[in-house]
Amino acid sequence: MSNIRIQEINISLWDKYTVSFIPNPDVNIIVGINGSGKTTLLREIDKSLAKTYGKGDFYIYIPSIDNLLVRDSRKKTNAMTQALDTYLYDMKTGPSLMYYRMSMLDAPFGLQNKVKERIALFCEVINDLFQDTDKRVEIEGNKFIINSNGSLLTTDDLSSGEKQILLLLLRIFLLNEKESVVLIDEPENSLDISWQYKLIDLLIKLNPNAQFFITTHSPSIFGNGWGDKIIYMEDVTTKIEKEA
Repeated sequence: MSNIRIQEINISLWDKYTVSFIPNPDVNIIVGINGSGKTTLLREIDKSLAKTYGKGDFYIYIPSIDNLLVRDSRKKTNAMTQALDTYLYDMKTGPSLMYYRMSMLDAPFGLQNKVKERIALFCEVINDLFQDTDKRVEIEGNKFIINSNGSLLTTDDLSSGEKQILLLLLRIFLLNEKESVVLIDEPENSLDISWQYKLIDLLIKLNPNAQFFITTHSPSIFGNGWGDKIIYMEDVTTKIEKEA
């Protein structure tokens, strides 16, 4: 869908405050003290998009890892592993990496090459991050392989930070470079400082056509030249005056 970018934010929080600002067309980094309403703001933006456009794959809300829900209580794996496995392997509804890869089977030659190139880029990005711990990802057939010095690992074998960065980047990758709105709540949780510095650049690399709204407490997220994209909650929030 074209023109999905949000032109103006004007949202009520708890019927007590109004948050209003003109967002940047590319990156918006929302900072503020605990309780200032950052997460609530993202949720309200998500609700507004759903109300306006209905269900669609051109906007996504990625909650903090603390707020991920277990998808299947019968499994022993945690919520993040289950989410990661879904976006890697779900072949029923998608989006997933394997669903995306299978889409090229009946596609024109040019599109097949595009899919291959994007998958290669995704693996390259992940492998660059994982190289310090001697891990490497690759795809063989319908398998997503994680190799660690010759040993094959499952997604559950990864550290919390490795799962987090893989899940974040995978979800952006699966937008397939469509014009999109992406809401990300506190992505720094569990991430190494060096990964936090690289995160926004990698998000844009995987989808340069998205408009990002990112809440954070970490200066490292915007420390690599993104300081001009900061939006302070206290600067854009006004109290709603009740009529007497």
